[in-house]
Amino acid sequence: MSVGTSAFSGVEAERDVEVNVVKDKKAYLGLRNLTTNEDRVVKSATETNVVQITNKFTSDLNLTISLNGRGEAVDQVTVGDQLEVGEKKQVDLTPGEQAFVAVRCETDETARTSLSLAFTGDAGGTTVNKQRVFKFRCESASESTSKIQVEFMKNGNVIIHIDDDKNISAKAYIRGSGKSGRGSVGSIKSGQQTTGAELGPKDFGWENNGDEIIGIGIEGIGVFTRAQAGSDGFVSEEAVLNAGEAFSDETE
Repeated sequence: MSVGTSAFSGVEAERDVEVNVVKDKKAYLGLRNLTTNEDRVVKSATETNVVQITNKFTSDLNLTISLNGRGEAVDQVTVGDQLEVGEKKQVDLTPGEQAFVAVRCETDETARTSLSLAFTGDAGGTTVNKQRVFKFRCESASESTSKIQVEFMKNGNVIIHIDDDKNISAKAYIRGSGKSGRGSVGSIKSGQQTTGAELGPKDFGWENNGDEIIGIGIEGIGVFTRAQAGSDGFVSEEAVLNAGEAFSDETE
């Protein structure tokens, strides 16, 4: 499910409960800006997840996302469905569930831009109210220099796409099933992998093919993550993170 996101600096509750101000990643409504900083780019004409939220309450969260504004280079914003400026989207998240806001850029020249969102909601009587501006760059199609893309498939496998179709040294980050169905994240040492072909965990030396590949690390470039993928499943070279950024809030 794709959805808007926010973490909040404080909350209001029916009994005037006070909650300490905490950083986004540790807030009850966990926020992650998938563009990392203003120098991260969103490739033109490609739907890309730019914001991830996690419901860290112990109760279901009923969240309303409002699109307050978007930069000229942002052609489309989706929260499951397309969202226009001034419109709202209702999203229900169970404890631990994640959701995403995605954008699609259309621009003749690479430009800095932003997305302004507001979030209001309720989780077991505790209310959330936050506004946030997310900054990133939209890259024009003519200026794109990306040569590598990773396609994250719905069955948990991946395909590494590269222009010259050569083999490449790649490392897989894989989530084991665990007792609750959400296990810890493990990694497999880099090795030569075939590009342009579907790869499962066993291709990277993992024991079980049924586990999900959630990241691909490519030597000299960085980590492509499943969380960054748009509805088409693709993550481009410009969106790569380092391993610390990619999996800093992953827990067993």
